[in-house]
Amino acid sequence: MAEKIKKTRPELLRQRRQLAMFQRFLPTLVLKKQQIQSEILKVRVERLKLDKLMAEKISHSDDWAALFSESLPGPVTRLVKVKSIQRGIRNVAGIKLPVVSGVEYEVSDFSRLSTPPWVDAGLEFLKELMELRERVKILHEQEVLLQKELRKVTQRVNLFEKVMIPQAKENTRLIRIALAEEQTAAVGRSKIAKGKSAS
Repeated sequence: MAEKIKKTRPELLRQRRQLAMFQRFLPTLVLKKQQIQSEILKVRVERLKLDKLMAEKISHSDDWAALFSESLPGPVTRLVKVKSIQRGIRNVAGIKLPVVSGVEYEVSDFSRLSTPPWVDAGLEFLKELMELRERVKILHEQEVLLQKELRKVTQRVNLFEKVMIPQAKENTRLIRIALAEEQTAAVGRSKIAKGKSAS
């Protein structure tokens, strides 16, 4: 149920100010919505690019990937792991998005004399794959944050477009009609009063 409005000149002024404010804020919200949508597309494209790059790296390594299962003792994959991820922040339309600024690895000690020569290249390959994986994870986080903010902004845009602005316009119209009727009635009363005083 709509709120009851007073049909007075101060209320008319208040409704006009609200309408002007809503109409001033709406373009900003629409622009923010467009920026977020554009950023979501960029993030998706970047994530697809990194997924494709990972797939290419893995397919190019098929010839020597079987060596990873060799016992050195134990698989070569146990020799390297992600120690830490340095994160930064990127601001898009007022939203703080995480970014990977660097990845630090922990490489276990191993004897270079007792291991095959391909182990160093294998470790570098694993590091590249791990970094790509971390970057894809961060891009996924970015997309989740952007989608969440897009929902909020879309709700606000819809609220302004479909509820607040039409309601303020309708309230202004109703108040103007009521004030016009009141003025007409006042003119009628004054004519009647004038007619009575003249007779």
